[in-house]
Amino acid sequence: MYVPVLPSMGSPASPVSPVQLGRIQVLEMEIRRLKALEKASLPASLPAQLPSLDASPKEPRPREPREVKEKVSPEHLELMKAHRELLQVLQTQATSHEELTRQHTELLKAHQALLASAVSPAPAPAAREAPAPLTPAPPPSNAPKGRHMRKAKSHYYVTNEVKLQLPSNPTLLDNTLLFLPERAVRDYNLEPNLDDKGDSEKYMWFGRVWELRALVDQMYQEKADAIRQRAEDLPESRKRELKLKMRDPAVRGKLKKLCARWKGSAFRRRCSFAVLDRLKYSHLRGTLIYAHGSGGCSWDNFRICRMIAGMGILVIAPDGFAYPKESAMGQMRHKALAPLHLGSDDVDYWANDLLYTSSAGGVFNYSTKAESVLKETQEYKDLYEKCYQLRRSELHFTIARLPAWVLSQGFFLGGTSEGAMTVARFDDQRYGEMIIGRFINSFSIEYCYFTPTPEAGLLGGQLDVPTLNIIGNKDQYFGAEDSIAKVVAEHGSGYGDKNLTGNGFNTMVRQGLENGLVCVLEDGVHSPCNTHDNFLRQLFNTFFSRAGSIWELHMIWEADPLLKSLVQLVEATDHRGKVTHLFVPKMVYPQRMTLREIETLRALHATDELDAAMKKEQTIIEAERGEIKEQLARCRTEAEKSPRAKASETKNFYAGDKLDSRKKWEDWVRLHSSQTRANSAQ
Repeated sequence: MYVPVLPSMGSPASPVSPVQLGRIQVLEMEIRRLKALEKASLPASLPAQLPSLDASPKEPRPREPREVKEKVSPEHLELMKAHRELLQVLQTQATSHEELTRQHTELLKAHQALLASAVSPAPAPAAREAPAPLTPAPPPSNAPKGRHMRKAKSHYYVTNEVKLQLPSNPTLLDNTLLFLPERAVRDYNLEPNLDDKGDSEKYMWFGRVWELRALVDQMYQEKADAIRQRAEDLPESRKRELKLKMRDPAVRGKLKKLCARWKGSAFRRRCSFAVLDRLKYSHLRGTLIYAHGSGGCSWDNFRICRMIAGMGILVIAPDGFAYPKESAMGQMRHKALAPLHLGSDDVDYWANDLLYTSSAGGVFNYSTKAESVLKETQEYKDLYEKCYQLRRSELHFTIARLPAWVLSQGFFLGGTSEGAMTVARFDDQRYGEMIIGRFINSFSIEYCYFTPTPEAGLLGGQLDVPTLNIIGNKDQYFGAEDSIAKVVAEHGSGYGDKNLTGNGFNTMVRQGLENGLVCVLEDGVHSPCNTHDNFLRQLFNTFFSRAGSIWELHMIWEADPLLKSLVQLVEATDHRGKVTHLFVPKMVYPQRMTLREIETLRALHATDELDAAMKKEQTIIEAERGEIKEQLARCRTEAEKSPRAKASETKNFYAGDKLDSRKKWEDWVRLHSSQTRANSAQ
C-alpha cells in the first residue's frame, strides 16, 4: 500500500491553525493503523498500488483480467473502501491548503512592498534644482496628503443648530455676551462660529450666556434621558415599595426639603456665571469686562471684542439693549436680537452689525446732536447722568457674579464711547487688586457735554491701576479740532471745558495717575478700526501682556523696527506718576490686511497689490470723513440759532454719587478744621 506524502505543515511560509494540525495528526494515525491492518490481511498475490497525492492524474489503463486465486474477505473490502475515501478527503484538504498558502504568500509580498514604499527616502533632487523651502506654518485643511502630513483627530462637539429655548424673563446676566477664545471652545466642545481678520477658518465662539448654558445642557441630555428611562422601567414591586415609603410624612418632608434646596441651587447658578466654571483650568490669558457704546455691541465694539478674544482672552460684555421690550428695562433701551450664529454663517470682520436685527428704541436711546444739547441743556445732563448710573450698575452687577477663578486671576476693564466714559468714571476701589488694568477708547476723559459736572470728567477709580486712553484727533464727538464737545463748550448756553485737549493726558497728570498711556491717532475718528486696526492689535497685545509697563510702550517697541515706526513720543512725566503721551501717525499700509500679509507682500516687493488695497481703503475713509464734516457743519449752523442764555442749574437726582459725596466730605473737613483752629485760638 502507498502512503500519500503531505506537504510540510510546519514551515514558516505556510502557517497552519492548531485545529487543522490536530485533524491532520488524527488522519495520519488512522492511515498508519489501516496500513498495519492491510499488511496483516492482504494476500501476497494482490498488489497494493494506490496513486500518490503529488502525482498528476493519469488516465486509468485497462487491466488484464486474471484470476484471483484466493477469495478476499468482506471485512477487507470494507477497509479498502474506507481507505480510498480517506485518501480522497486528504487530497481535497491538501489542495485547499496549497491554495491558502499561495494567497498568504501573495498578501505577504504585497505588505512588504507597501512597507518598503512607505519608509523609502524620497529621491534626491538633481544638482541644478534648489531644494524646496520648509514651511513653518501648519498645512491648511485642504492640503494634499504627503509623507509628513497627518489628519487631525476629529472630536465630537455640540452644533449650534440645536433649537434653543429662550428662558422666561431673561435677565441682564442671561443676555450677557461672551466671546470665547479657541481654548475655551475646545474645552466646551462647541461648534466655532467666529474668526478673526485674515483667518481661513473659524475657531472662536460668540453668543449669550443663556445660549452657552443651553448648549452645555444639551451634552448631558442623553444621560438625563437614560436616567428618566430607568425610573420609568422600575418593576412593580419596586414601585409599590416607593409608594409605601412616600406615605411616611417624615420621608415626604425630607424629599420636599431636598427638592427646595436643589431648585434654589439651580436658580442661584442661573443668577451667576457658574457656566464659566469649566474654564478654571483652561489657562486662558485673561478676562476682559467690556462696556459697549451707546448703540450696543456692534461696529467697532464687536471688532475690538473679537480681536481681543483672538488673543486668548475671555471677553464678557453686558448688553444693555438685550432686555425684553415689554420689561421696565426694555422700555429704557431695546433692540431685537439676532439668533445664535451657525458655524456656516458669514461673520465678516468688517460687517457692521452681527447681533441685532432692528434699530434702537427706548427713553435712554439717543444720538447726540449739538443743537439738541444746547436747546435742552439740563435734560441732556440728566440723560447722560442716568445713562452712566445705569451702565455703572451693570458693571457692578456683572463683577459681583464672576466666578471665583476670575476674581483670583484678576480681570481688565475696557469700553468704547459711552462705555469708555463709564469705565473712566467707574468707582472700582472696592475691587482692589482684582483690577489689572483699564482701557478707555474713543473718549477724552475731560469735562465735556458727556460729563455733567467737572468732577464727572475725572477718573473715578483707583489711581494705581494701569490706564490706557485711545482717541483720534478727528473724533467727531470728543476731539479737540472739531467736535460736538467743542461746539457745545464754545456756545454761550453750553457747558464743558473751553480748552479741550481731546485726550486724557492732562487729567491723568493732574490726578496723579501712577501708570498711564495716551495714544492719539492721526486722522482717527470715533470708530478707529478703519484707520488704525493693525495698530490697535499690537497695542492691545502689549497692554494685556505688560499692563504695568504700558507707560513705556515706545521703549518696549524699539526692539522691532516695524512697531517702532508706529508711534512718536510727544511728552512724558514721571515726577508724580509715569504718564506718557504718544502720537500715532497715519498707517502707510492697508488696515483690511493683516500684518502677516503685509510683511509677506513687502518681502515679495508686491507694491502694486498694496497700493491698490490702500487706494480702495482710502476711498472708504474719505467717504466717512465727508459725512462727518457735513454732520459737524450742520451742528454748528443749528447751534448758532440757539439762544445763548446760560441754563439754570437744577438739583441732580444722583447728587449722592461718590464724587459729590467726596466733595461734601472734603468741604465738611475743611470747615470743621477751621472751626477747631478758631476755638483753640480763643
